[in-house]
Amino acid sequence: MSLLKLYKQEITAGNIQHDSAQAHAIDVLQGIIDRLTHPKPQPKRSFRFFSKPEPRAEVSVKGAYIWGDVGRGKTWLMDRFFQAVPMVGKTRYHYHHFMLMVHAELRKLGYEYKNPLQEVASRLAGDIELLCIDEFHVLDIGDAMILAGLLEGLVQNDVTIVTTSNRIPDDLYKDGLQRARFLPAIDLIKQNMQVIELDNGVDYRMLKVEALDPSEFENITQSDPELEEHFAHLASGSVQDNVAITLNHRKWPVRKMADNIIWLDFKTVCEGPRATSDYIALADRFPAIILSDIPILNQENENAARRFLNFIDELYDRRVRLIISTHYQLDEIYQGEKLRFEFARAVSRLNDMQTPSYLAA
Repeated sequence: MSLLKLYKQEITAGNIQHDSAQAHAIDVLQGIIDRLTHPKPQPKRSFRFFSKPEPRAEVSVKGAYIWGDVGRGKTWLMDRFFQAVPMVGKTRYHYHHFMLMVHAELRKLGYEYKNPLQEVASRLAGDIELLCIDEFHVLDIGDAMILAGLLEGLVQNDVTIVTTSNRIPDDLYKDGLQRARFLPAIDLIKQNMQVIELDNGVDYRMLKVEALDPSEFENITQSDPELEEHFAHLASGSVQDNVAITLNHRKWPVRKMADNIIWLDFKTVCEGPRATSDYIALADRFPAIILSDIPILNQENENAARRFLNFIDELYDRRVRLIISTHYQLDEIYQGEKLRFEFARAVSRLNDMQTPSYLAA
């Protein structure tokens, strides 16, 4: 079934509402599918001594960069698009996972290659024609420099890139250190990916949240006694108090733990030497997690704020049930400026994580 037919079917079934911006994105994505599955044959080239090779024919749509505020349907579109592409040579990553993979490949290459980023791009292109990346955003100079070279290599190797983001390309890595060195990557995105904005003022995930009976799905609390009740209700197997577990060769102090649930303090999870790979390991091991004592976050504890964002992303992607305690409203937790777009996404995801559809997934 084509992506357009699937979209119309979902509207008819009442699962989604018609949205002109989404409909435009569907048209663009269907064009990418058509090009990937039915490529136009290249014209035969006559061989002539001393003549320059003829340039490759340009395609109307090479890739797509879908951006918009939280809850606008970006993930829904990416899910349907990726499922609809009838080819083996495709892969999809969350941005964090993609960068973890790239860093791992660079470590493997060591100093053997003059341009290791081009080599990573070439190896990826040997396996895939389509690369999908969710939640594309650039926060530090290391990733910015890697992406600048890697995206260039992927485009040169004819890899089609489709990505979602909360930011327009021109705002990527905004106000970042040595940002001028990343600007060519932004130009490359705009030249090789059709930029599509989803912005109709409706947060579709909040429609679900507002329809809930809060008393049935209250996973946000202020008190430890309520967390104790949640833990007792969900825990299976033997329960351990005030122990430690080892994840990625690092010890984590634990408030309580059972076979299927773990209770951790914010300081344990987000302060100190924690990496995205730690959160992946945690989410893979426990289907339910309690996180207590989330404080106000701002420029003074920006590193902890970044780790909290990564933590939420990993749990959300793996459909982990999250129960939290904080003395503040979710949209009041972050009071800085630099990460406000990212925290808007996190708050939307935290709200979505309280819905029956998320909990039943």
